[in-house]
Amino acid sequence: MINSHYVPRLTLRRFSNKLCLFNVKTGEYKENIKIEDAFSEYGFYSDEIEDKLNKRIESQFGNLFANKLAKLDNEIQLSRTELRLVKKFILISVIRSMGSEEYLQKEKTYYEDADKFAIEHAAEFGLTIEDIKNNPIEKPFEEKVIDGETPFDYWMRTLNVILDTDGSVEEILKHPDKTYPAHRWSEVINNGYVAFWDSDFENEEFVITDIGMTSENELGWNGVTQYNIKKTSFLIDLLKKENDPNMKREIARIIHMHHNFSENFMMFPISAKRMIVEIDPFYRFRATYKKYYNMPDLTDLTLIPNEDLFAPNDAKYVYRQDGKKMKYHENDRYIYTVKKLSKREVRYCNELFLDRINTYVGFSSLRNVIGSFVSYKRANTYPFIPRVDYKEIYDLINQRYGSSIDLDTIAGVER
Repeated sequence: MINSHYVPRLTLRRFSNKLCLFNVKTGEYKENIKIEDAFSEYGFYSDEIEDKLNKRIESQFGNLFANKLAKLDNEIQLSRTELRLVKKFILISVIRSMGSEEYLQKEKTYYEDADKFAIEHAAEFGLTIEDIKNNPIEKPFEEKVIDGETPFDYWMRTLNVILDTDGSVEEILKHPDKTYPAHRWSEVINNGYVAFWDSDFENEEFVITDIGMTSENELGWNGVTQYNIKKTSFLIDLLKKENDPNMKREIARIIHMHHNFSENFMMFPISAKRMIVEIDPFYRFRATYKKYYNMPDLTDLTLIPNEDLFAPNDAKYVYRQDGKKMKYHENDRYIYTVKKLSKREVRYCNELFLDRINTYVGFSSLRNVIGSFVSYKRANTYPFIPRVDYKEIYDLINQRYGSSIDLDTIAGVER
């Protein structure tokens, strides 16, 4: 039986040669854990999938990772082939991690559940219940039913579909064993746009969890609750008011791209200092047409209201684009300015990771994440109830650093 890493070793090595791990279920904290023993479990995948993960994504991504993604400081240029590889890697990262076996069972009923959610929130979308019932979300295909398929088998099938393809929606649809999660998450990842966010502060590093990624929901109407419907409601309302047929088509296109990607952004750490971020296509539309429409302010949508972080990448296309259907070429270049986060932004991103976890959270050293843990505690004081209790970590921070570090000052920096 193989010792499988559900967080890639190539990522873990960029955190440290040894890790600190905290088990949120038992409260156990360990240091100096070898990479071979971190975020791994014997028999986590089938032998077939373990082999394919190595041959069909990690070996190819490893070269790009070492030579560009983890090496270049201020600007990263990707070819179309390289961008597809990045998208496939983060698509796999969504599906391969701890808890996916159970999660994918919910994904099987995504389309039915989406219709139920839309009916329940029809008024908030500016629609009637009849509008939604008359225009239900259509399934993109009928999923093959395999007799005796267990939740584990279904998970392995989903991974297999992605690994057998380039991760694009078009290629997944051609696969005979395609699953709803493989298709839906391919739409999400390929419709969003990529960014790279860095922490340049000596003692401010990213954490990594056994889920491998996290995301930010948009702010709710009351500034607290989060339903991820503000952006959708805005686009639907805009579509109703717009009279220009070309702009109506553009708005409808963005609604289609956005409908599966309702959150603001997803974050995938690839080192202690850098993350790949997938941003909702709404924000590209917002940046492109801000001179034409009165767009929502970032302060109404996100707790990181930094316009620079949401700025779309540049691109140099081989073919001249005519504003209609995009024409792509393998020599197209995608140009990304690496964004530098403030201390407060680093800590907030870590708060999102600390809030979404199955069992383990890891980091290079406790000293480098003190500010994030203190910020998480501050953000979840009464009347807010934290999803995760880090009592043992808070106690350890006080024991080790309480007399030498002003924790109140740390938590208050750039808040």
